[in-house]
Amino acid sequence: MPVNQSVFDEILDNALLVFRYAASQRAATIKRLEELEKKLVAQLAEEAVTTRQKRRVETFLKETSSTIDKHYKIIQADFEYEKLARAVAVDLQYGIQIALGYEGLYLPTHYFASVNSDILILGAPSADWWRGQSEDLKLKFGQQVRQGLNNNETNQQIISRIVGKSGEPGVMEVAKRHAATLVQTSVQTVANDARRNTFLANKDVISGIQQVSTLDSHTSLTCVAYSECKWDLEFKPIGRKKLPYNGGTPRHMNCRSLEVPITKTFAELGLKNVPEAATSTRASDEGQLKADITFNAFLKRKSQAYQDEMLGKGRADMWRKGKITLKDLVDGKGRPLTLAELEALIAAKRR
Repeated sequence: MPVNQSVFDEILDNALLVFRYAASQRAATIKRLEELEKKLVAQLAEEAVTTRQKRRVETFLKETSSTIDKHYKIIQADFEYEKLARAVAVDLQYGIQIALGYEGLYLPTHYFASVNSDILILGAPSADWWRGQSEDLKLKFGQQVRQGLNNNETNQQIISRIVGKSGEPGVMEVAKRHAATLVQTSVQTVANDARRNTFLANKDVISGIQQVSTLDSHTSLTCVAYSECKWDLEFKPIGRKKLPYNGGTPRHMNCRSLEVPITKTFAELGLKNVPEAATSTRASDEGQLKADITFNAFLKRKSQAYQDEMLGKGRADMWRKGKITLKDLVDGKGRPLTLAELEALIAAKRR
């Protein structure tokens, strides 16, 4: 059976809220790294590295390494994966119940307690990813300090290597980009995992999973290939495309693809005389396409008030006028949500 359109819309609504939360978490992480940058610059200025004997520079780098480790541990501690997973699953449970007119969906309560310890980001624990970024920054920071000393540069010139200068990003700018990517991917991983476990907890009404890839010029070749692939709840391929599940989404860093449930037909649910819902379509330059393939199509089906609330009125106006693209719609920059705000919004839906 094709994915139920109402269920699909509930998944996209859920996903857009998660994108907004990811934007808020990225901003918080960048703020932490900006605080780290100020601390490192202050240590450089205070220690007057260029006036010290080079043999003592290693002691200074040990001190800055400790500073870097401390800030990355704080960044990692900022993530509340269990709360995010619960919020996503609760919103999804409620949304699918409304879409199907069925109140018997279960939450994967057994799963929540294991999220913080068991979640893997593209095959590795979250702590390993953040530890890797910390080690990378320590290495590059030390390299820039030593190179500056070898070139007999002033402290200010060495600081420029760290913070960057016109046309040349410093090591901190690179660190911020890497951190932002990891935040986005981590949030997507937890959210997709929560959805997947919600599907598995409701096998009485859900028979499979389908990947929906955001089809635009930024979509990876991997996700283009996986778009509309289907699997049963044992993750065995079904349907026309027979690609292996391989852990599902996200399939790479900054992946925007989603998984949606394939609900059982009315006949499969034992309702023999109820007509099945038709799959809706939308017009395009390529003829009639399934309406469920992009966030863009989803938002076009919504009211202007919904668009304004989800994107922010200014960005929504720009989108309606064609001035911003699909990529701009799903980065969440327009209307970020903290975790507390996300939980409150989900709770308000259920009243």
